[in-house]
Amino acid sequence: MAVDPVPWFVGGGAQHSPEVARQLAYAAFRGNEGVLGSGDLLVRPLSVPGAGVRVLPGACAINNRAAGGEYQAYSGRVTSQEVVAVSPTGSGSGRSDLIVMRVEDPFMPGEPWQDPEDEAIGPYLFARRIAGVPSGTRTVAELGLGYSAIALARIDLGPSTGTVTSVVDLRRVANPRRERRVLVSSPLLFPESDDVTSLSEYIDWPDVHVQPVDIPLWATQAKVVTHVGGALVVHDKTDGFLRNRLGTQLGQGTVFDTNAAVPSDGVDRTLLTADEMTIPSAMRGTTQDIALQAILTQRGTSGLGTLRAYEGTTVITDIEFVEIAES
Repeated sequence: MAVDPVPWFVGGGAQHSPEVARQLAYAAFRGNEGVLGSGDLLVRPLSVPGAGVRVLPGACAINNRAAGGEYQAYSGRVTSQEVVAVSPTGSGSGRSDLIVMRVEDPFMPGEPWQDPEDEAIGPYLFARRIAGVPSGTRTVAELGLGYSAIALARIDLGPSTGTVTSVVDLRRVANPRRERRVLVSSPLLFPESDDVTSLSEYIDWPDVHVQPVDIPLWATQAKVVTHVGGALVVHDKTDGFLRNRLGTQLGQGTVFDTNAAVPSDGVDRTLLTADEMTIPSAMRGTTQDIALQAILTQRGTSGLGTLRAYEGTTVITDIEFVEIAES
């Protein structure tokens, strides 16, 4: 059995192989690849749209796909904007091109890349265009080319087109950060009734469940699920919607309705609503209220229906902040 004789890290002047260093990078990225931050290596049309695109600065992880490159990864960064030229299409048909970050390492066995101008400083990392890919392509792996590369964007051009005005963002965050909070308002926190009667606007409900939450600086999306146990619906055909609110961001709304006859003192209901919310940059790193909101669309056959939280109600909001690539 062959053994790489110098593991990471042995002192005393031991010489460590690039393979072991790349193995360390692979372990650090947990075998994932992509951009490191949600805004890294974003591809945009030129400031004045033309025959090319801009790749904005950022960092990335790229797995080594060369022969013998198993469990190895490259870590690279782009420190200033890169411009990638895009050739025009002919009159006969359109074309799709893939914009990638590619490692061109001529020292890996079987790789086709030429030695750089300077072995000490390269360059070895490039923003490249792979022309004429199948429409709908989303990853480099789909092409079967064996490149050590990650997809950043796809350009879909029509016939006789030489100007790029839009791109399809294909970036993925290699190791997206996540942070979860679970907020519970137990029955003991409801000494008095808290009713929803509004037919015209959503209101925060129950009031006691409105709580401040710290939004991480890196969060670009929040997944919010709220359960309500033991809510009272008073009068039959009292219908409405529930939604989550995070600061100024509002959920889509989940319907609830009561079709059966309801006793005068109400009937217990279990309610649920869930949302995925985009977190704008201005909200990151701030403290915002998280709330459940409700509105009625019908107040029963009597016109007196309510949705009520009381001393027997429990509200649980499960919020997970996540980091995804953003345009």
